[in-house]
Amino acid sequence: MPDLTNQDVAEIKGFLSRTCEDVLSWLPGTGWQPAWQSEAANELGNSEVGAGGAAWGEKPIRTAYAAAAVFLFTATDCLRAMADSASLLTTTYTAGVLARAAMESGSQAWWLLEGGIGARRRVIRSILIRASSARWLDKAVKIADPAAKTSDYGEDPARVAAYAKTLGLSYVCNSKKTECEGEVLPGYTERAVNFEKAVGVSAAYSIYSGAAHSELYAVMQGWRDAGPPHPPGTSLERRPDREAVWSSVIIGAGFVMVPAFEALSRLDWNARKRQARDSMQKNRALARRMNLPQWSW
Repeated sequence: MPDLTNQDVAEIKGFLSRTCEDVLSWLPGTGWQPAWQSEAANELGNSEVGAGGAAWGEKPIRTAYAAAAVFLFTATDCLRAMADSASLLTTTYTAGVLARAAMESGSQAWWLLEGGIGARRRVIRSILIRASSARWLDKAVKIADPAAKTSDYGEDPARVAAYAKTLGLSYVCNSKKTECEGEVLPGYTERAVNFEKAVGVSAAYSIYSGAAHSELYAVMQGWRDAGPPHPPGTSLERRPDREAVWSSVIIGAGFVMVPAFEALSRLDWNARKRQARDSMQKNRALARRMNLPQWSW
């Protein structure tokens, strides 16, 4: 496969920067205001009642959407890092690790933004994510400093449980499952595989997991034999594989664009939805122009 060129590097940086700028212009900030009679607006007008008969009101729903926004913006951070790291020496390993990171954040946003689930299930999903996060943080803090308070570093399990209780919700969160009213938090692999199907790419999770876990095959994809007079395998040089790097770039952009489109759909921001759809079509056209394998777009 040919190596990256200066033109590739410039185009990669421009493409990723534009993708981030587009998404952030379509969905500025975290306090999204839905259009009248949109799915999100209907959820804000919910009739759910919590502990003591108190109405939920808008806050739990807005909190769930704000969490989705944070995950989405974290995915754009991964694309910015990918753009910053692009150079003639960039290997598929670097781009793959960042694409995998964008996939993790994007899949969280995508799961929170699923259409047709209603206010109650959306809030429950946000609580399950928070409960799992608090559980993992609590374990990490206890390992690092048993005398420290988890709440000094973030949301602890007690705080999440107390919040859920005010909404009249209770859940299970342990090493086997995180569940509330039949809604189960998917595991990392399950969520990622479902997300890659929504993005329209196959095997992305398996491929980029190799990079994330620094499997030898993933690391070695960024190197090649230097050639004579050195015996094979004894002297290596960087291999900035153009096709592999570009595939990570295009797929990474998809990990941001798809959940962004879901957000625009819930908000019923139709003009921006059209812009997002046009942008995704341009991304596919770019992949074809770069002669990338079809599985990547």
